[in-house]
Amino acid sequence: MSQSRDSRGVSLHGAHSSDDSDNSDNPDNPLSPLNSPPRASSSPPSSLASSVDKYEECEEDTNEAVLDSITYSLYSYAAMVAPVTAAMVLSSLATIYINTPSYSKTASSSFASVYQVYSTDDSDDSGNAELMAKGLVNALVIVCGIGAMTFVMVGLYYFKCIKVLGSFIFLSSFLLLSVYTMTLWTVANDKYLLNVDIITFFYVIANFAFLGVTSIFYSNRKIVPASFAQIYAVLTSVLLAWQLSHFEAWTGWTLLVMLGFYDLCAVLTPCGPLKALVGLLQKDEENNEGRGMIPGLLYEAKLPVKRGTKREGEELKRDGADHDENGDDNDQPPPPASPPKGPLPVPLALALTLRLKVIDEAEVGGPPPYTPEQRLKLIKCVRPNDMLFSRNDGSYKTDGSEGDGVERYFVKFLTTGNVGTYIIDEVGVVFTEELEDNYEDDEDDDGSIKLGLGDFIFYSVLVSKAATYSFTTCVVCIIVILAGLGGTMVLLSVYKQALPALPISIFFGVTFYLLTRFSIEPYIEQVLVNPYYV
Repeated sequence: MSQSRDSRGVSLHGAHSSDDSDNSDNPDNPLSPLNSPPRASSSPPSSLASSVDKYEECEEDTNEAVLDSITYSLYSYAAMVAPVTAAMVLSSLATIYINTPSYSKTASSSFASVYQVYSTDDSDDSGNAELMAKGLVNALVIVCGIGAMTFVMVGLYYFKCIKVLGSFIFLSSFLLLSVYTMTLWTVANDKYLLNVDIITFFYVIANFAFLGVTSIFYSNRKIVPASFAQIYAVLTSVLLAWQLSHFEAWTGWTLLVMLGFYDLCAVLTPCGPLKALVGLLQKDEENNEGRGMIPGLLYEAKLPVKRGTKREGEELKRDGADHDENGDDNDQPPPPASPPKGPLPVPLALALTLRLKVIDEAEVGGPPPYTPEQRLKLIKCVRPNDMLFSRNDGSYKTDGSEGDGVERYFVKFLTTGNVGTYIIDEVGVVFTEELEDNYEDDEDDDGSIKLGLGDFIFYSVLVSKAATYSFTTCVVCIIVILAGLGGTMVLLSVYKQALPALPISIFFGVTFYLLTRFSIEPYIEQVLVNPYYV
């Protein structure tokens, strides 16, 4: 599951919504937010004619904002490419070079006896269709077990059993880092005949595991650097992927595909456990309960703060927060209160920009294109679940350096953590003023991108399974997994909510593995054996 949250620098750009040909011909949807400026009629009113320059300037600001958003998305992708690539490469190297035939056979038998209903090893004389069916049954049983454990974790979080859940994850992390590292080192000793005395062996393992759990659980308290937690997240993924790569071929590949479908259901369906967990996190943030995410489940990378540029001639933007002699911020917006009950009265222009659901579309008073008077008219809207307005029905007025009596709409998007201030001018153009300083002054609310640790693990498992066949399939799977991760980042910037990170990359990886193994490689080998000259 991928989720982005940022607290960006000050930027001022026009954020207006208007109409295109499709929506202007659709009387059933007069409030659809559009991207082109309103079309002037053959005899436009003088008020509209005088505002053309403002709309053109607003369009320029919007283009700059789009460019900034693309740049910021590239930073998000770059922050995840390095750790994901490192995990996949290290897992594939460990699978190939730290393995012995005897251990592979023992590990496969152990996994088959514990996790599988049917055996799908090479000694089975069943046909491919029957082996695939057995693999699907095995994968379904394993995925059901994973789903049940996830529901248990969500239940513990819901009933505020945080200490129980945290203790379980702490113990699991310690055992994983100690036992799996011990197993990996033992296999390496057997294969490469390394001479290590038993005291040094257990001393290194104990220190490695202790430093690992300390980094994972206490990096947010500044006890150890945050980079340690990131390194151990990658190493944890490598250890688990090295073990899980010993699943039998049919069970391993069908399990990866089933996990892609499970991730879709768990994150996007209303009854999905990860969807429920995200909802609980949003509710906690809205109620300021502050339970937070349990450490060890996510990889988090910090992103650079995006700095905006000041628009010439405008005084609506802050060049950084004003500070008094004591270093406190002046004119900070009020923290959001509890969500307003009942319909939320907002101007039509803001409703179009934020894509709010309008209660009564007859309030608009006419079809698009809308006049400035219509865009400024208050209409009743429904607040989405992931959007939190400030007090006083969503608006507040500020004085001082931000303008005397200028009405602002302060909105926090609970899913992404973004905070924005919206200002509407006299012709109905919406300006977005993003805050450089967090209104809660929380250091942990800096820009960051999060990726579930399970995504790291199963990316690495896929690459490890591909590496056991050939170097070509391994490289192809790495490339397409990174491409799928980029596609997920694009969707994340569009929908601005938690999205499953497994499906696109896993489906791409399995598809291109099959194409490479059964189509591309045989073709290349045939060309090398029988060269064709053009």
